[in-house]
Amino acid sequence: MPWRKRLFARLYPGLSARHEAQMAERKRALFQEALGRVRPERVLEVGPGPGTNLAYLPPGLAYLALEPNPFFHPRLREEARKRGLALTLLPGRAEAIPLPEGSVDLVVGTLVLCSVADPEKALEEVHRVLRPGGAYLFLEHVAAPRRTPLRFLQEAATPFFSLLGDGCHPNRETLALIQARFPRVEAETFPLPLPVVAPHVAGLAFKG
Repeated sequence: MPWRKRLFARLYPGLSARHEAQMAERKRALFQEALGRVRPERVLEVGPGPGTNLAYLPPGLAYLALEPNPFFHPRLREEARKRGLALTLLPGRAEAIPLPEGSVDLVVGTLVLCSVADPEKALEEVHRVLRPGGAYLFLEHVAAPRRTPLRFLQEAATPFFSLLGDGCHPNRETLALIQARFPRVEAETFPLPLPVVAPHVAGLAFKG
């Protein structure tokens, strides 16, 4: 519903500020590693929201943004302008990225696979649009191990998160999905002091 997307876009920057502060150093290191190893000229971000990750990209890149919530677009445009990035806003969804095969060097996705309708299809599309040797930079909250108290809480909380969090599913086993799609995945799992969504994973997945 449009009102729900508008509300989420209005509230998200404030709600995510604590998480971003906790993740800033780790994200900076991860982006620097990706930029050094891939040396991208064209970067696609799936679900950039208000453009938080633009702070980790150097000016001059061709930055493609696939953001289905239109209420994020004004802030995203302003962030790209301030940081000297050539922004192209793409229509569509992660499950049908409107780009040719092998057309980007780096795909960025942070806190996005929890909310797409079909994460397997989204990862298939990410793999398709990457050039050989390109990388997928990911950072996601993930499901706790099965049959643990936190996993039971995640299962119970998922309907509420999905309703109020623009489709968020805290019970997704996202790392396994990434490993099933990419032959080479370098990932680190770690917890954050957050309720329900404490388990996290971050890393790079390379297209052979």
